[in-house]
Amino acid sequence: MRCPRRLVLVGSVLVDVLLYVPHMPERGGDVLAQGAVVTSGGGYNVLVGASRLGMPVAYAGKVGSGPMGAQVLRDLESADIPILLPPSDDGDTGFDIGLVEPDGERTFVTAPGVESKLTASDLAVIPLVGGDVVYVSGYDLCYPVSGAALADWLPALPQDVLLAFDPGPLVGEIPVRYLYVVLRRVDIISLNQRELAILTGEDALPTAVERLAGLLHEGAWVVVRAGAHGCWIAGPEGHLRHVPGRPVAAVDSTGAGDAHVAALLAALHAGHPLEEAAHRANVAASIAVGRRGPATGPTLEELETLLCEERSG
Repeated sequence: MRCPRRLVLVGSVLVDVLLYVPHMPERGGDVLAQGAVVTSGGGYNVLVGASRLGMPVAYAGKVGSGPMGAQVLRDLESADIPILLPPSDDGDTGFDIGLVEPDGERTFVTAPGVESKLTASDLAVIPLVGGDVVYVSGYDLCYPVSGAALADWLPALPQDVLLAFDPGPLVGEIPVRYLYVVLRRVDIISLNQRELAILTGEDALPTAVERLAGLLHEGAWVVVRAGAHGCWIAGPEGHLRHVPGRPVAAVDSTGAGDAHVAALLAALHAGHPLEEAAHRANVAASIAVGRRGPATGPTLEELETLLCEERSG
C-alpha cells in the first residue's frame, strides 16, 4: 500500500442534528431528548479525524447558500480545512436528524441538499496531484446526480491517486451499475460486518471477504470494522488477519466508522504498515465512541498517549 500524501474527500459534508433520547419513540408518539448537538457531519468527520492526526486534507464537495451551508462553512474554516470547489447558489446544504440511544446506537433520517448534486463539470476541476487519496462514501453513489457523475469519474482517476471507499449503511441501495465499476477501481475499502454481509450476500466472514476481494483489483485491501472487537484486514495475498480492538463503554457511536477510516488513512500517510494502521484506527475509534457528537476522533497527542500506555501496560 502506497503512502497517501493528502486526503481529498469528494462528496457530502452536511449538518448533523443529534438528539440524545432515553429510548426510541413509538410510532405516532414523542419523547423528550436529554440533550442535542448541531454540527457538521458526514464527510466532515473523516476530514477532521485525519487532520487531527497530522494528515493534510481538503474538501472537494458543494456547500450551500443557506443556514446549513453557513454552519458547514464555519466548521470547515474553524478546522482549517480548504474547500476545493466554489460555494453553490443552487440551494442549501443538507442535514440529518439523528436519534442517539443510551447505549450509543444512533438512527438517522437524511434530507440531502446541494452536496448530493456533484456534476461531471464539478469533478473535472478538482485539482488532484499524484499521491492524493480520494475518499468517497456509498451515500454519494446513492444520490442520482452525484452517483452518475462519480461512477464515470472515479474509475478514470490517475493510477498515482489512491481511492478509498466506505459503502456505508445504504450499501444495499447503491445502484448496481455504479457500485461495481467503482469497486473495480478501489484501492482500500472500509466497511462494517453488516455492510459486508449486505454487499456480498454472505454472513460468514471469510467467505464474505473472499467474495468482496473478487470484485476488487488484485492489489486492493479490505478492512472490516467490528466495533469493540476491532477489525479484520485482508490484502492481495488473501490472508484474513484479525486486529484486536479496545473495548470501551460507548456513549455515542455517531461517526465511529468515520473516525476509524480517518485514523487508518492518517497512519498510512505517516508510513505505518496496514496492520499497524488498523490497530491505530481501532484505538482512535474507541476514543471517538466515548464522546458525544460526530467528529470526535482524537488528536495525535491523545492517540499516542493511549498507544504508549498500551505498550507499557
